[in-house]
Amino acid sequence: MGTGTDAAMGCPVGIQEARGALEKAMAAATAAACESLSLAKDMLHHAEAEHKGAGTDVKKHAEAVREARTAQGYAEEARLIAEKF
Repeated sequence: MGTGTDAAMGCPVGIQEARGALEKAMAAATAAACESLSLAKDMLHHAEAEHKGAGTDVKKHAEAVREARTAQGYAEEARLIAEKF
């Protein structure tokens, strides 16, 4: 594992992974998964905004990584719900 700065600056990768998970969830979306899908979209938008405004602030980049991972989690949840209903 890299330094804290390396991990925090990895937000573009995290955002891309979240975007991919969201696309998969949207492809499988059903009415039952709408809430999770909406949360995933919101968190992804927050992550992207946080990343754009972070500059060299490591804490802001770390927050963007956390938000991207949360978005990915909600997208995975939506996909699983959609597959079951």
